[in-house]
Amino acid sequence: MPDIVLDDGSHVMGDVQAAFSFLYHRLSPTGVYMIEDLHTAYWPEFGGGVRRQGTFIETAKTLIDELNADHARDTLQPTEFTRNTLSIHFYDSVCVFERGRHMPKSAPRIGRTE
Repeated sequence: MPDIVLDDGSHVMGDVQAAFSFLYHRLSPTGVYMIEDLHTAYWPEFGGGVRRQGTFIETAKTLIDELNADHARDTLQPTEFTRNTLSIHFYDSVCVFERGRHMPKSAPRIGRTE
């Protein structure tokens, strides 16, 4: 069970997807998963393209919603990813996922509703 994974592999979108799918849920409960050189998600010769389904950038965009599923008022069902991921960070050509346990979540309302 690794504590840290740094994906510096082939940079081919199919390989990046396969590695993440296989390794992420095998990380330690407080592990960190980082993928670098994600600029290849925009390059056709690596299986990329702007807004092209199947790139890891598009997967990461979907995972943002999954991370926040507890706040989606029953429009998204929480998953193992929701329960075990604390954060997603984006940098130039890099995406970092931090795993960990959540405290009870709430979204307090402030002010009046009429």
